[in-house]
Formats: sequence, structure tokens, C-alpha cells
Amino acid sequence: MYSAEFYNWCKVEMLLVKASECLRKTFEQCWQHKYKVAWSNSPECGQHFTNNVGLNVHRHVGKIQKEYLEGGDIRKWDLTIFNAIFTMTDLNRDKVFQANLKRLMPIRNSMAHHSDKKISTQEYQQYWNELKGILLFLGVTDEELDDILHSHSSDSKMYILNENVKKSIELKQEGNNLLKKQKFQMAATKYTDAITLPGIPDGDLSVLHSNRSFCYLKLGKYEQALEDAKLSKRLNPDYLKAYIRLGKAYEALEKYDKAIKNFDKALSLDMNNEEIRQMRSEARRLKGLQERDNDESLKELNLKSQQKFKEMKNKDEFKKMMFGYNPALEHVWAGHEYRDDQNYSMAAECYKQAADMRNAEGMYNLALFMINGHGVSKDYPQAFKLLLEISKFDAFDKHNDPVVGVKEAEHSIALGYQEGSIVEKDIQLAVVWYEKAISHRNGMSANNLALMYTKGDGVVKNLQQAEQLFLCALNYGDPNAMDNLVHLYLTTGNINKAEKWNEKSKKLGSELARLREKPIAQMVLQSNAGISDIIDWEKGLNLPFENMTIHERMFRKLTYEHPDKSEAWEALKALESIKNKSDSPSPTRITSNGYKYDLEVLAKRKDKSVFSNRMYFAVLRFMEAMQIFHSISRRSIVVLDNDSRSFIGRLAECYKLEHFVGTIPIDIREVIRKHVLLLLSHSDRAVQHCENSDELAFNQDCRICHAVLNMQSDESIDFLTECIKKYPNNKFFLEIRGCLYNFKEKREFALRDFNRIEEISKDDVDNIYHKACTLKLMGRKKQATDAYNKFLSVASADHRKVPEAYYSLGLCNMANRNTDSIALYYEQGLNAEGKQIPFLLPYESTSKELLETMLPTIGGFTKVKGKPVVKLADPFRKELIVNHRQGIRKFCKVMSSDGHKVNFTAKPSKTQSAPVSLVGLKPTYLNEIDPTSDHVLNGFVLELTLITVPFDNNMSISFVAEDSNSNVQRVSLYNFDKKHTLAIGAKISIINPYLRTAMDGRPLIRVDDPNSLIVSPHQIVDMCHYCGKGQSKYSCSKCKQSKYCSKECQVLDWKEYSHKLICIP
Repeated sequence: MYSAEFYNWCKVEMLLVKASECLRKTFEQCWQHKYKVAWSNSPECGQHFTNNVGLNVHRHVGKIQKEYLEGGDIRKWDLTIFNAIFTMTDLNRDKVFQANLKRLMPIRNSMAHHSDKKISTQEYQQYWNELKGILLFLGVTDEELDDILHSHSSDSKMYILNENVKKSIELKQEGNNLLKKQKFQMAATKYTDAITLPGIPDGDLSVLHSNRSFCYLKLGKYEQALEDAKLSKRLNPDYLKAYIRLGKAYEALEKYDKAIKNFDKALSLDMNNEEIRQMRSEARRLKGLQERDNDESLKELNLKSQQKFKEMKNKDEFKKMMFGYNPALEHVWAGHEYRDDQNYSMAAECYKQAADMRNAEGMYNLALFMINGHGVSKDYPQAFKLLLEISKFDAFDKHNDPVVGVKEAEHSIALGYQEGSIVEKDIQLAVVWYEKAISHRNGMSANNLALMYTKGDGVVKNLQQAEQLFLCALNYGDPNAMDNLVHLYLTTGNINKAEKWNEKSKKLGSELARLREKPIAQMVLQSNAGISDIIDWEKGLNLPFENMTIHERMFRKLTYEHPDKSEAWEALKALESIKNKSDSPSPTRITSNGYKYDLEVLAKRKDKSVFSNRMYFAVLRFMEAMQIFHSISRRSIVVLDNDSRSFIGRLAECYKLEHFVGTIPIDIREVIRKHVLLLLSHSDRAVQHCENSDELAFNQDCRICHAVLNMQSDESIDFLTECIKKYPNNKFFLEIRGCLYNFKEKREFALRDFNRIEEISKDDVDNIYHKACTLKLMGRKKQATDAYNKFLSVASADHRKVPEAYYSLGLCNMANRNTDSIALYYEQGLNAEGKQIPFLLPYESTSKELLETMLPTIGGFTKVKGKPVVKLADPFRKELIVNHRQGIRKFCKVMSSDGHKVNFTAKPSKTQSAPVSLVGLKPTYLNEIDPTSDHVLNGFVLELTLITVPFDNNMSISFVAEDSNSNVQRVSLYNFDKKHTLAIGAKISIINPYLRTAMDGRPLIRVDDPNSLIVSPHQIVDMCHYCGKGQSKYSCSKCKQSKYCSKECQVLDWKEYSHKLICIP
């Protein structure tokens, strides 16, 4: 006998079947009304539907549902398909019909999760009361409902007397019981027995395959687990656990991209599920580990350094001294020893004790254990919280030595944001944290940020900046940067440098360097002549090339030499695709210093243009939102009250006006994300059975805030698609999704969204611009030109996209070879930059960069010059200059206090001396010198310019110097002949330079033989202490010593290089 609960479930299922029949009839009537022809259940009808009114429906449903739609047999269409059709098309926009449909779907979704097929009498009565009203509206009679209510006969359409269904339920329950006992093989057998029974509904089979997939995962049968997960998804494309099983199976097979994609899909079905979010974080973390360099030689280097440290720790006298200085170290070092012996539980206990004593190293290692699940349970949120806490510590102690754990924590936070592993993915925040870690001498962060500049990932692509950061990483002790530097030089066509650095990497034991050796040698033989031709051609035309790959330079030369050949314009098109960045809606560059827009300045401009007015109110609303959040964030729980509504309302209004101004400080961004998500959950529940316009408006505002705050998330498009289903006329959702489609190079989808906005609001200025960008990226230059001109005709002169529109028009006209018009657009773009709001300058534009690259090749347009090297952005330069000034300050303090002279230095491991003859000396540069090991470069000469004031510390003359490539390094001159005078701006040549690892473990250039130093009579007179320009007119009014070429440089020298350290009257 079947239970009453099972009969209840069956009757509700029959009511849903009846609802499907009603919707089928409604669809047929609507189709007949719209197209004046009857639906024929044929593939022809299916194709007509999916290519026209149902195009958007077809795009958003699952694979099986796509097949059903294309087949055209509406007898196979279920409630989910009909729901998509009626919510995403205009076949039936009747408000009452839509309201009933909206009430129907939660019931269908709830029933889909009743895996035991049992419903209590109370639950059944609730379903009955809800469904009765819906079905009566859809045309079902009271008599038909009564038949279903009392139907228990054997000829019923229900499953009730289907013995196979009954048997499958029993087998599944037995399998579930075995699962709880962790008897996975036996459980899998039960599920297999149930699967092989004929006549089992697809929904049931989907669950059975999912359960068996779980068993196979536990048994290590990953391929079988994957196949079952795929079947589960195919049978029920909306089944949450199918995507979880797929994610886990792909993760086990180390196919992390596919795993992440399926976890994203699972989250789109249940976006508040923290367990799935943790699964995705783990997959992202494993992907990052897989992609990072795991060179065995580097591991060996680390092992050697650890062994050396361990030997030092074993000395009782040393341990006693260190524990007296820092008692927490006793627990940390004990933890390290337990960790090395893989006794993770004891190691974790030691790290906890150190963490309780507020020791950064102990806290950091405990956080790593939480991330990896070593000795403690995996807990990403708690690990991230611990890392943030460490990042608030001082990065250096009173002796200016790094506090172990701080820069490492900053790097882990950055990596978490970049990968989306321990925290939600946010590339811009990753950049901020990498920069912070670099400022504290973290080489790994410099290496990772350099890779981002190489790819243009979250930052504007800048190969010069990448080179600086790779060299910075090497100077800070990360040997991984060496192989990356080789790759960069290969990319830019600098084969000789690539060969030199590859040789250095090979000496360190890099397997990758060994594999590259022969291909690079062949490239040296084959490519030098061709590259030399390109270099000579570029010099002849004075063309910029510093931020271009060798392929881009080749494309440019081809367009110049063969302007009439079609392949030349194909080359130009390829170059444009390389350079062009899609118009993705990312927030303004985030800084840790807070907000960058001055409301008072905007207030003075707000009445002068529409754009300035929008900017003013966007900033005002954002500030109001932050002020409200400051008060509500103190609460222990999130509640949906007037303050929360005001916060969401103001933040959403800011985003709708100008979303890029909503720059949330990094210390509260994650808190606000979670707060908004909780408010969205409250709002979603509130509107589930409510048609109140205020509540619906608030729900849309919550979704807008969530969408903007999570634009870089992988599931952002899925979330926006859900929003558009609920609110098809909300143009903001369409705008953001269209921009994200562009970013993912799905241009057709982007254009559809922008066309839809045009239907809603024909003269939307921003939409006209977005559409123009999309058309340009699609290669529709004529249409793009018309759209850009339309945008310029309606946009305010100070609109932030006006300069970009002019530069894009120049690119659109490239193929016409009209030099005058292209140059005119370039000049108009420059003029438009002058009308921009000050906060939006300096203006960054990849289209402008491409014009500057190409203009000189199409008619001798010589006004365009390449961008100067931004050497001041080098973090290594800043750190060396500040440390040098701190050294001067400390030395002066010691000398003034007791006149004590410090006369201590370590004996160098190498001997540096001048050569017998100067014949045959080769020039070398700092970016060719390996900073990771002591060595003398015999037979080479290094030319440098002093960029800091040299000072005599009684042992040596020390200063910071740069070479002709603007790379920098510390220099110490021993046995210096005092007859020579050295000052900032002096030019020197060092013969046989010695790269020495100093006592602080960091590199410097050491000179022991005074005969190896040549001081040039030529120098930079009155050199600016900040930017290095000569003939500087201004002096510091206090110390009267430091020269500056401008007031701006003086301000920046105080702000960035800590001039106050040496500003002594």
C-alpha cells in the first residue's frame, strides 16, 4: 500500500500536469493570434519560433530544452519552458496572467526538490489552495479539479500503481542509508539497480545518477562519476546537485576551468549557498596552484634555505637570544618543525599559541592551514579575516627589517582576490593588494603584478611596467620572475636579452630554461636580421615601440610597406584586435586612501553640463550611502528596515547615474558585498508573493547594487540574465550585461542588449556610445561611425567618453586611408581631453594609443610622439630612494648624539678589480645583471647616473643610481679617491662591476678597486631630486639643497620619496 503522503504528492503532480496542458493551449491560441496560422507540432514551427520571437528563450534554456524547442512538439514542453516563453516574449503580456504564472513556478520548483515524493496533508492543502485559483484562471473547471482531487483508480495517469517507480524509491532509500554508513560501493549498486528499472521518470533518474556519481567520487572512479553527473544534468537541466557533481568530478580530474564553470551554474540556481561558494573557491585555489610555476630547482633552492635556517635554529645560544627578544618565536619554530614532519595537528596548535600572542608569522601560518585544511578544518572566511588582521601590522620593525608574515599575508589576500579562491574574485582589489605587498618588498607580488601588466589583466597592458616589476621581483628575491622575464623579452623581440636571462635561469636549474635553450638559439640565428630591419625602420620614422610586442611591430611595418594590399589591412585589423579593450563597466581604480572625487569641485560645475550634474548627484548619493552604512554596519544582524532601504536606494541611484564613481574603500568592500547580498535575500523573499510597486523597486535596487559590486564575478552574466527575466524593461541590467558580453567577446549578444535598450529609451546617451563601441568591435565601421557621430551630437562636451569617441572615429577611418581626417579626429580627441573633469585625467585610451602607434605610418603625420617611460612608477626605485634617505637620517642621528663611528662590514665573497686593459670592454645594463647571486661581471662596463645625494658612512660612499634604461640599484664605493667629487646628477662608469648580496640579504653594486671607477666630467646640472630633469629652477625653501624642476615635483618628492628625512636646514 502507498502512504497518504505519496498520494498527496501524486495529486499535486497531476495539478501541475494540468497547468502544463493549460499553458500549452494558451500558447497555441497566442501563436494563432500573432501569426494567423495554427501550430503544427513540427520542426518547421520550432525553427520559426527559435529564430524569431523565441530567440532569447532558446538562448537561455538548457541543452535538452533547446532540442525540445527546435523539435516544435509542444507536447514535450514542460512548465519551465512555458514559463520562459511567457516571461521572455510578448506572446501574452496580460498582467493577471503573468501574476498567476509567477505564483505557479515556485510551487513547481518546490515539488522538484521533493526527492522522497511525500507531502504532508497540511502542505498538500497549501499547494491545493494556491493551485486551485491558478488553474481556475487558466480555464480548468471545478469538475476537472474534483476528479483529480478524488482520483485513486488504477487507470489514473499518475505514477501511483507503477511498481517500478515504487521499487526505485525503495532502492534509492536503501542506497541513501548505505551512504550514511560510508558503504559507497554497496550504495552505488543499489542506485544502479534502480536506474536499470524501466519507466522511471527523468527527474527520478537524474537524482539516481547524481547519487551514484557521488559514490563513484568517493571510490576514486572519477571518469564514471563524471559520466553519471553529465547524465543527471541531461535528464534535469535545473537540478542543482547535478552541477555540484559535475564540478566535483572535473575537479578530481584536475580540469579546474570546467569545475569552476559548473559551480558557477550551481550558484546561479542558488546564489546564497555558501557551501557551493566554498567549493568554487577551492576549485579556483587548485587552479591557481596548477598554473603557478612549480619548478623543481626552485623547490630545491627553498629547501636549501630552509635547511640553513634550521641549522641556525638548532644553535642553543641563538635560540635563547631570539626567544628572549620574541617569546612567540618558540611556538612558531616548534610549529615549523611539526609541519616539516607533517604532524599538522600539533603544528596548528603551536601556530594558534603564537597567534594568541599576536605574532604575525604564527597567524599567517595558521591562516595557510585553514586554507589548506592542514591540522584544522578548512575555513576560507576565517582565514581571510586572519590575513586582513595581519595586514594591519607594521610591515617593518624598528630596525627596518621585515616583520615575517605581513607582506606574505598581503600577497595571499591579493592572490585570493585575483583567483577568487578565499574571497570573491575582484581583479582591481588584487592589484591594490599586490602594490601594497610590493611596497613591503614582496617579490612574488611584483612577479604576479608584472604578469597582469603583460596580459592587460585588470590593468592597462604595459610591457615596460611589466619589465620593471619582473626586475623588481628579482631584486626582492623571487627567482620565478627570471623565466617570466625571458618570456617577455621573447614577446617583445629582444632575443639577445632573452638568451642572456635564459642562460642565468638555466644555471639556477630551471627545467623550462633548459627546454627553451635550443629554440632561443635558433631564433637568434633566424630572427636578428628581420628584427634589425624593423628597428632601423622605426628609428627612421621616429616611431614609438616600447609597449608593443614584436608581432604588433611587424603588423605596423606591413601596413606601411604594402598599403594597397589586402593583407596589410588584415594586419591592421589584427593589431586593432590586440590593442583594443572592450568597453567593460568596471569601477574606477580602487585605492586604499579613500575617495577621489571632490564634491565641492563638482558642485561648481553641476549647472554647466548634464554630465557634470550627473557626476555631482552620483557622488552625493554615494557619500550619503556610505554615511548610512557606517551607522548600520555596527549592528550584529542585517535587518530590512528604513536605514537599510535608504542605503540601498542611494547606492543604487549612484550606480544608475554614473556607476564608476562608486569607489568603495578596500577595507569595507567585502563587508558591503555581503551586506547587500543579505538584503537582496530578504527582498527576494518579500516580493515572492507581493506585487507592491515600492517593494519591487527596492528589489531592483538591491539587484543593481549586487550586480555592480560583483561585475568581475564569473556568474555575473547569469545573475543579470535572471534579473532581466524578472524585470525585462530595466535598462541598467541590460547595459551591464551588454558590456560584459563585449568583455567576453560575445558581440552579437551585446548588440541585442543595446538594441533592446534603444527600444526602451531611444535617446539614451550612454547606450548610443555602447552600441557604437560594439559595432566597431564587430568590424561594422560605417555603422559604428554613424553611432559615434550621433553620440557626439547629443553628449555633453565634458562627457568622459567624448575623447574616446573621437579616437575611435579615427580608427574607424583607418581603412579609408584619409590621413587628414584621421589626424583631425586625433586632434579633436586631444582637445576634448582638455574639457574633461580634472578627476578623469590623465586620460587613458587604448584607441588613442593605437592611433599614436599607426599615424606616422600612413602619411608622415609627425605630431604624435610615443609616451615617455614612466620610470617614477617603479616601486623598486621608490623603495631604494626612501631607504637611502632613511639611512642618511639614522647616520646623522648617531653622529650627532655621541660622535660614534660605525666601522663594520662583511668581507665580500668575490674580488673586484680593474682590468689590465680597457680594450674590448662590453657595455652592460642593470636589467641584464642577475641580482640573485654574487658575481663579478669581468669584461663589462656599467654606466650610471647618481639619482640620490651620496653620503659617506665612514666605510663607503653609498647612493642610488640609474642606467640609461631608467633601471636603478644601490651602489657602494669602497677605497674611494676623495679627489673626485660626487653629487646627484654625476655620471660614472664602473668597470668589472660586482653584484654583491649585502648583509641585509639584498643586492647592490660594489666597487672595491678605485681604478675601476671612472667619473665623467659631464653631469646633469641642477638635477631635479624627483624626476631627474636638469637645469631645475626651484630649491627647497627649508634645506636650500634639493633642486626641483617644478612645484609639482617638490610636492611629490615630499609625499612619495619622504624628502623630510634629509631636509635639514
